[in-house]
Amino acid sequence: MLRIDRRLLQNVDWLLLATAFGLVVISTVTLASLHVGRAGGSVVVRQLVWFALGLLVMVFLASLDTRRLVRAAPALYLLGLVGLASVFLLGRTVSGARRWVVWGPLSVQPSELFKICFLLMMVWALTSRWAQPVGKLTLAMMLPIVAVPVALIIKQPDLGTALLLVPVLVILLIGAGVRLKLLGGLALVSLSALPLAWLALKEYQRERILVFLDPFRDPLGSAYNVIQAKIAIGSGQLLGKGVAGATQSRLAFLPERHTDFIFAVFAEMWGFVGCLVLLLCYVLLLLRGFDIAATAREPVGRLLALGATSLLAAQVLINVGMVTGLLPVVGIPLPLMSYGGSSMVASFMTLGLLLSVRMRQFQ
Repeated sequence: MLRIDRRLLQNVDWLLLATAFGLVVISTVTLASLHVGRAGGSVVVRQLVWFALGLLVMVFLASLDTRRLVRAAPALYLLGLVGLASVFLLGRTVSGARRWVVWGPLSVQPSELFKICFLLMMVWALTSRWAQPVGKLTLAMMLPIVAVPVALIIKQPDLGTALLLVPVLVILLIGAGVRLKLLGGLALVSLSALPLAWLALKEYQRERILVFLDPFRDPLGSAYNVIQAKIAIGSGQLLGKGVAGATQSRLAFLPERHTDFIFAVFAEMWGFVGCLVLLLCYVLLLLRGFDIAATAREPVGRLLALGATSLLAAQVLINVGMVTGLLPVVGIPLPLMSYGGSSMVASFMTLGLLLSVRMRQFQ
């Protein structure tokens, strides 16, 4: 049985929780206004079930000491790699991608949950004694730790999640004190490898990048999603068209409207003002996360909170960017908003880590 110090409860960040729960309420209302295939209203029910499961996981992680959790990171990392590899044996193929493992009534996406394992592993690697001071040798030893999961995730293929790990890693390196000159060298090496990366991409991934450069390259094919998303966002204007008037979303002109493109649905319903409120909620959530990182007393807690907040921030920026046409479409869900059990649980796991760091600031 878990024993929780009363002083921990006194340090709960209620504003962080209230903002997260507010986003879940907005997501539920938005999903309830859609008719997604044959599933209908069951999409909302399943989302609420995943929310309840995510809430339990969040409470469990918040009750754990982050230092002990980080010490267990290598075991969790290996378990995450097993999950990524299991996709190729037990995975279900959807739209040409093999990313989901079905266990009875549950469909789990291991790459979503692995993001937390990756975060813990990076914090463990950067705070271990052998990594001090963080320099070229540390980065060289971390290279296979990063390369193996990235290769497995790209193989699924899930380029979006693989790319998501990059900004998180960079921010953690900066937070750990890596010299900017060294990071600049890594950036130059990465840029020089872009031609090889282009050859390694699948045909549809190359097409998404070309569509980003020329939005009307294939308006009825690869560019259709982005064009319809822009139409939906633009038609919302200042105050939105309301639930009944959101024709782009309700009449299914907008594909993937309940998952990756839910921001466009919300924009059509509630307009610029609604989007402003939604984005302010995310800004408040991220500011609370960065504040927790800034006030953490020890390196492990500081890096863990910094990485967790950066993970949420990167997902929000990439999702909103791709829906509005500012970034290529890479299939990143909007945290706490997009439909998806694995994404919801992973988001609440991230919040659980932030709460754990915040609750132990007095120690």
